[in-house]
Amino acid sequence: MPAPLLTLLLAIGTAAATSWLLRWLPTPPEAPEVEFAALDFPRFSLAVFVLIIGIGSTVFALTDPTYWPIWAPLVSLGALLGLIDARTTFLPLRLHYLTFTLTVLGGLATAWWRNDWAQLGWATLAALVATGLYWGIWRFSGGQLGFGDVRLAGLLGFATAATSAEVLFWSFLAGSIVGAVWALVVRARGRTAFAYGPSMLLGVPLGLMISALAS
Repeated sequence: MPAPLLTLLLAIGTAAATSWLLRWLPTPPEAPEVEFAALDFPRFSLAVFVLIIGIGSTVFALTDPTYWPIWAPLVSLGALLGLIDARTTFLPLRLHYLTFTLTVLGGLATAWWRNDWAQLGWATLAALVATGLYWGIWRFSGGQLGFGDVRLAGLLGFATAATSAEVLFWSFLAGSIVGAVWALVVRARGRTAFAYGPSMLLGVPLGLMISALAS
């Protein structure tokens, strides 16, 4: 399947399912005032569509088709996760587990397709290391980093490492830089709290572009 067609299908499918997905997500126990269903309006679904077109066009153009089973869930549901986080500062647990499960299944499909099970083991190790590293940051950040970002680090570690060590490195570095710059902007506006997940997710297409230019 051509990359533009796959991107378009993911964008249409995810945007069409956004209303149902938002209503499927339970209210976070620690924040009963957060209602994900409140995001169910046409402009939000349009934003999901546009974001997937942008990210998917980049990701699928810079990766081999054998890796697309890994990237498709992250491009589609990952974009939705990022937008929800940007609006609520929460990464819904149920949507994260769905995205992670589909990404791991994609990793199994890629390993079978490429006959490269060692890369799958490396991706699993990278996911565990990324989760542990972000857990440490969360543990000592005094609440500046949410635990949803810890889980997201494992998801991104798996997807990027399954592609290459270079993509893993550049994606996390780019995401950290974007997050640091955005933190400065937020503080300049007199605020301290902000969603870090979108920066981490934005680091992935940036990491792919940097890796492609560096190779």
